[in-house]
Amino acid sequence: MTQLTEEHFELHSKNKAEQYERQKIKFLEDRITTLEKTLSSHAKILARFQMTEDLKEPNDIKGGW
Repeated sequence: MTQLTEEHFELHSKNKAEQYERQKIKFLEDRITTLEKTLSSHAKILARFQMTEDLKEPNDIKGGW
């Protein structure tokens, strides 16, 4: 049977810590991707809204004289 030495436990702890850090990075990358998609979606909605507002009010300050 394999003897479990102090080095074994240190290596195990180090591996768990690295795995935890990778999970945190993956979670943050997923959050960034979600936020980027949301921002893109909101930008498209805002652009559509601004286009419809321009059509509704041709004589506003934006220059529809």
